Amino acid sequence: MIGVVVWSNASREKAIIWCEDQSTLAYLQGRANFIDAQKWPDGLKWPQAGDLVELETRTAGNLRHAFNVSMLSEQMAPHLPQILSQYHPEPRGPQLRVVSQQEWPQGPASSPHRGDDGYAPTRSNAAG
Repeated sequence: MIGVVVWSNASREKAIIWCEDQSTLAYLQGRANFIDAQKWPDGLKWPQAGDLVELETRTAGNLRHAFNVSMLSEQMAPHLPQILSQYHPEPRGPQLRVVSQQEWPQGPASSPHRGDDGYAPTRSNAAG
């Protein structure tokens, strides 16, 4: 899968990756999960926000972990983290809709199947 790093901390060896499948963000932790770490044994290279990476993911509990992460292109989308942080979608209204315009009878007297309280009696298959 392809992803873009949206946050990174080299000293902690952690990064957050926005994945192409638009699912939850993936968390990269430690050099063991970053394949390209062997190319920079002095520890100076770690994925930065805006880098394009290839990765695999695995979900443990409710956390999506990134592993086998390799760099595809440095600073491919350096503006993406800022764009995402400034995005404020319009609040959406309720997603309810009317499914029937049928008029219901008024009051308990209009239906022989209703009790004195106006509600239909509950049914039970229990013998009694």
